[in-house]
Amino acid sequence: MAAAPPHPADNCRARPSGKAVNSARGPRRVHAVNPIERIIRHADAWQLHHRVPAFGFAVFKKFGDDQAGNQVALLTYFAFLATFPLLLALVGILGIVLKNDHSLQQQIVNSSFGQFPIIGTQLHSQLGTNALPHSGIALIIGLLGAILGGRGLANAVQNALNTLWNVPKVDRPGFPSSYLRTFGLLGLLGLGAVLTAVASTIAGAGKLLGLSGVPIQILGLLISAIIDAGLFLAAFRLATAKTVPTRDLRLSAILSAIAWQILLAFAGLIIKHYLSHATAVAGTFGIVLGLLAWFGLQATITIYLIEVDVVRARRLWPRSITQRPLTDADKQFLHAATDAETRHPEQHVDVSFTADADRDPLRDPGN
Repeated sequence: MAAAPPHPADNCRARPSGKAVNSARGPRRVHAVNPIERIIRHADAWQLHHRVPAFGFAVFKKFGDDQAGNQVALLTYFAFLATFPLLLALVGILGIVLKNDHSLQQQIVNSSFGQFPIIGTQLHSQLGTNALPHSGIALIIGLLGAILGGRGLANAVQNALNTLWNVPKVDRPGFPSSYLRTFGLLGLLGLGAVLTAVASTIAGAGKLLGLSGVPIQILGLLISAIIDAGLFLAAFRLATAKTVPTRDLRLSAILSAIAWQILLAFAGLIIKHYLSHATAVAGTFGIVLGLLAWFGLQATITIYLIEVDVVRARRLWPRSITQRPLTDADKQFLHAATDAETRHPEQHVDVSFTADADRDPLRDPGN
């Protein structure tokens, strides 16, 4: 018996778009790319083949993929909460340890409050060496407040660094290592206040060599940047799991130190020009707004610079603007982001991609 001829529908197969394509013969129906998508894809193809824009977009995209804006908000919040207790502790310690050297005590305090443009003057008047009693009880209260307030900041720093580096949760420091790192980060804050005063002293000594004006300012900025780079590197090393090599943290530490000095030198002038009068009128509320704005600016720039280091070290670029095709860097990040959720040593995460992830609708418009 002769076989029945195949029905035309048997040669068709369903496509995700709901259209049918004849797989045997005849013209092939395609899904047209709309003009806006076509422009975006052409722009994407251009940036993928140009090093600088490709790297810049990869940093920007990773910032969004990591939801780093949430990390900025947490760092800003906890930095604000920790500021007053930490400054209280610093003033209390200096008031007892350097009670016979008021000049050095005042110099360290001035250097510390100088890290806050505009609002540093108001903070100094309320928390300065002449505003608080220097006693053992005051010191204990200050230290307890610094530990409680600074612990949240130190934990936020650890969480931010490990999140940006996509460190699996199973590899992140646990108890008691995380608490030891917390105290180490708090100790770095105190050390930074002392070293900042030392930098000012060294820069001031340059006047004895005949330096003045711009040269003495450059010398001060250079010394401060070197000290800050060392402090940032130590902080990044303490806050990040050991699975991230120290050499991968160096660039972000150096860039953060430079950015910190630029902020102090130029952002302070901008804030002073636009917000000094408002701060004076608003009083305490102005101090609060000034601190939040200052910490938010610092946190945002620092997080972006860390992302620069992550993208550089892990070669997470170029990244695609569109959903597909996925680049090798896209796949590497998605694999690392998924692996970062691993919570137990016995847990194994495997990531795979379908063939559709490599299809470019401009070159292969079939659905």
